[in-house]
Amino acid sequence: MAEARTQAFKRALIAYGPLLAALILEIAVFELLGRRQDNPGFASIPNLIRVLGQSAEFGVMAVGMTFVIITGGIDLSIGSLMACGGVVCAMLVKRSGGDAVALYIVAGWAAALVLGALSGSISGLLITRFDIPPFIATLALMSSLRGVGNLITDGKPISPLPDAYQWLGRQQIVPHIPVSVAVFLIVLAGGMLLLNHTQFGRHVRAIGGNEESARLSGVNIARVKWRVYILCSMLTIIAGLILSSRLGAGSPKVGMGDELGVIAAVVVGGTSLSGGRGSIGGTFVGLLVVSMLNSGLTWIGVETFGQQVTLGLVILAAVLLDKLKSW
Repeated sequence: MAEARTQAFKRALIAYGPLLAALILEIAVFELLGRRQDNPGFASIPNLIRVLGQSAEFGVMAVGMTFVIITGGIDLSIGSLMACGGVVCAMLVKRSGGDAVALYIVAGWAAALVLGALSGSISGLLITRFDIPPFIATLALMSSLRGVGNLITDGKPISPLPDAYQWLGRQQIVPHIPVSVAVFLIVLAGGMLLLNHTQFGRHVRAIGGNEESARLSGVNIARVKWRVYILCSMLTIIAGLILSSRLGAGSPKVGMGDELGVIAAVVVGGTSLSGGRGSIGGTFVGLLVVSMLNSGLTWIGVETFGQQVTLGLVILAAVLLDKLKSW
């Protein structure tokens, strides 16, 4: 038993050690640069919790994207779906009034989740039944969902919304711990359990490792992939509800380019774009690395364009590292 624990610890150290070291170095560098600019406090606990709270929606989406990428797929529609889900929920809540506001909020959440299930079903069917590459299928949905969001709102945000609507994105479940962070941690734990301790998770890894071998072993490839895309879309809707609640509005303009940040977190966390290899724990650490990088660059005054360049370089470095591992 002791030897098994030692081996497990060694494997975890090999898997997460470099990422954790990079994260600690990142925080230390930005703290040092901030102090040189008379702006200390980047490494403080309140700031670290703030960064985690701001990236909660990215983390929720990253859990779903991890499953998709492990199967060897990709989902480019998540940014548009997140915006469209927030719009659908906000439209229903906008009609509320008086004591019925809580009921309308729950109805809005339910309608948005139905939209997520429908979107995931469509992308899954296009990929599994019509053999359309995931890149093309989800790219088409990305454009369509963004267009739907703009059509039903005339391109304008839906606001103002009741104060109760902001509970999910702004309130704290306990002091210093936002509700959004609690939701993210629950999704993270659920994702770990699903991937590591269920038959579904084993089938996801088998498909990404060798789809033909998985098929010969009796795995229903189409059904597993279909469920993976539904899972990713449902988690994207939850992320959209968090973001919409934090903004206090439903806007069709949000989420543009967010798929890049989510994919970056997953890939930096060690999930192979070729499929078959990845972990939810790695995605979590990768999310922290990417989030701290963006927040740190903002902290020292680097503009958005510079952050985009840096994020692109991080994605490229992670892909190259993955290729070196496979070689």
